[in-house]
Amino acid sequence: MPKHPTVEIPNVGAMDHAWDVLGHWEVEFELPFHEDSIPGKLNVTSWKEAELDLEPWGAAAAGLPERVTLERASRVHLTDAGGGALQWVYVAAEDDWTLQATLWPGSLHLFIQPTAEPDEHLFRAVATRTREYYTRKYPLVGI
Repeated sequence: MPKHPTVEIPNVGAMDHAWDVLGHWEVEFELPFHEDSIPGKLNVTSWKEAELDLEPWGAAAAGLPERVTLERASRVHLTDAGGGALQWVYVAAEDDWTLQATLWPGSLHLFIQPTAEPDEHLFRAVATRTREYYTRKYPLVGI
C-alpha cells in the first residue's frame, strides 16, 4: 500500500501534501481595468514569510514595486466553504497592503487591499503549480 504524503499546517494539523504552500509559485498579478496581468514568482519560505517578485518592466509600468515582502498576520484556518481550503492574512508593511490568502490544491489566491481601507479592492494575484510539481516534490512511496 503506497504511503500518501502529508504536511503539517500551523493551527490546523496534518493535511494532504497538496496543501503545502511552501516553495515556489508562478504568479499572475491582475490589475483592475487591464487585460494583461503582470507575471511574477512567489517564494513562500515558511508559513510565516513569503516574497512576491513581479516582472520588472510590468511592475514599473503599473507603478508597483518589483519585490513585496509578506508576513503572515493571522492564524491559518479552514474556510467556511468546506472542501479543505485554507485561509490566512499576509501583510506587506512596506507597501501598506493586506493580502487575504486562500489556498486550494494547485492554486493560491491573493486578494490585495490597502491596510487603511480593508474594504477597498486593489489587486488580485493567482499563484499556481502543476500536478507535476507535486509529483516531483512528493513522490508516492511503494508504487
